[in-house]
Amino acid sequence: MVISGSRHSKFSQTSVFKHVNDWHILPKRKMHSLLECNKLCSSTVDCRRILYDKETKLCSLYNEGENCLTDEEVTDKVCYRMLSICDDVNCERCPIGYYGGRCQHIIEDCTDGKRKNVVPTRAARSFIRPSKSLRIFEAFCDFGYDGWTFIHFRDAQSPAINFNRTWSEYVNGFGYRGRNHWLGLENIHSILQNHPSFRLRFLIQYGNPLRSAISHYFQFNVRNVTDNYKISIASFIDHSSFPAGDSLTNGSYSINGRPFSTYDRDYSNNDCPGRFGGGWWFLDDPVCSRGNINGRRSGDNFESTWHWLDNLGNSTDVHRILLKIARVG
Repeated sequence: MVISGSRHSKFSQTSVFKHVNDWHILPKRKMHSLLECNKLCSSTVDCRRILYDKETKLCSLYNEGENCLTDEEVTDKVCYRMLSICDDVNCERCPIGYYGGRCQHIIEDCTDGKRKNVVPTRAARSFIRPSKSLRIFEAFCDFGYDGWTFIHFRDAQSPAINFNRTWSEYVNGFGYRGRNHWLGLENIHSILQNHPSFRLRFLIQYGNPLRSAISHYFQFNVRNVTDNYKISIASFIDHSSFPAGDSLTNGSYSINGRPFSTYDRDYSNNDCPGRFGGGWWFLDDPVCSRGNINGRRSGDNFESTWHWLDNLGNSTDVHRILLKIARVG
């Protein structure tokens, strides 16, 4: 705990991972101790996390997030996220996603935060707790529009991570929020219990010059682990100006009702996760899927690389793929 006048700042230690540097809100500053770094964060508007290097005495401040990333060795570094800054009556700063006079409430999903007007009006990493879950986890949110919760994020400009993962990893999620990541089937299922209706938005950016393709799927749902996270979609609407086409529910190649498959738990009967190089709701058919968003960024094998047959055809010149969900009604 850091005490400054009548204010009390609480911090909790989190983890440091070796990766490409995270963004910080101020230049790094020399601080003689971790306590001084904590005090600097407490006195800096919007600071909610610190990375302190005990060897170099450098203190970095961040405005969101739980864990710290660095491209240096992690041995001498510690990461702390702020739990609150409060006086004896109210809290003046909570982690993004927490709200209330004592930071006692947590938003259920990104749409919930947007509608309650308790979050910043920008894209941000936020803590959420779905209504039927006791577990709090971090999600990447687009609070600037309808309050979208990202469930999948792949950007060729971000450091590559492997999407050819195990069943357990696809269930629990992997990657770093705000960068390349998969939110996790269990997390997705939990969010979808918050409200009767969600829509799924696909964004694919491709080509040179860069073009966008967008589509929407309504009544999007994912069942629980007992049903192997089967997917269901009621309807599809293409974007009027930037159509992506329907590579999910198109005729006999619809993935509606299909269980999720990974290389170590394959329900496709056609080695689709192995051939496509990632997990997905694959068909029980040699075609497997008309789209591959979890495969490799590039390669000689079209099937195992990023593609979306409807609208993009045989193009693999994909730069970014985003999937996000928001409440309807």
